[in-house]
Amino acid sequence: MLPAFKGENAMSKMRRMRRAIIPGCLLFLAAALPAQAQTTADAQDYVQTNIQTGLSILQDKSVSDAMRRERIHSFLLSLLDTKRIALYTLGSAQQTASPSDVAAFIDAFRDFMVANYDSRLGGYNGQTLKVTASVEHAPGDFVVSALLVDPSAAPGGEVPEVDLRVVSEGGAFYVVDACIEGIWLDLAQRNDFQGFLKEHNGDVAALTAHLKDMTAKLQVAGN
Repeated sequence: MLPAFKGENAMSKMRRMRRAIIPGCLLFLAAALPAQAQTTADAQDYVQTNIQTGLSILQDKSVSDAMRRERIHSFLLSLLDTKRIALYTLGSAQQTASPSDVAAFIDAFRDFMVANYDSRLGGYNGQTLKVTASVEHAPGDFVVSALLVDPSAAPGGEVPEVDLRVVSEGGAFYVVDACIEGIWLDLAQRNDFQGFLKEHNGDVAALTAHLKDMTAKLQVAGN
C-alpha cells in the first residue's frame, strides 16, 4: 500500500518483502467479520480463515484470469474499510482540509489500494501465511503472528515472520495493520503521507492528485 514517496530507499527491503506477501496473504486487511468471542484462539482462527478465503480465489484455476481478478476486486472492496485506513493515513490534515477534499482523498485512496493490489497479483507464486501464535495486549486488541511460507524458497532458508494487529469492536474483528521486519505498514504509509503533506503545505488536494497519478501508472503497467 505504500506509495513511492521520499524515504523509499530506507524501506526498500520491507517493500521487497511486501511484494511477496501482499498478493495472497494481506487481502483481508481491515476486514470485518462477525466475532462473538474475544480470545486469542478466536483471533488466530479469524486471521487464518481470511487468509484461506483470499488464497482460494487466487488459486481457483477453473475461471479465467479476468474473472479471478474481478472476484479479488469484489473481495477487497467488500472487506477493506478503505475510509478508515485513508483517514488514519491522512492524520490531522483531515481536520483542516475541506470536506470535499477529504472525500476526494478517500475515493482516490480506495482506487489506489485496489490498483496496487491488482498490480501485484502477477507476482503471487503460492505464498501463504501459517498462523503460529497470538497475544492479547489489551482487552480486544491482539497481535497474531504468522510465518510466510514460500514454496519457491530455498530449503533451510530464513522464514520471515509477519505480525497482524487484530482488534475486536462492536462484535466484529478487524485486522488493522501488519508488521513486516519490524515495520508496521499503515504507520509507515501514514508517515509517507505526512511527509508529502509537509512538503506541499498540507495540501490534501495535491496528495489526492499524486495518488491518482500513481493509480493511473499502476493501471497502465498492469495492462
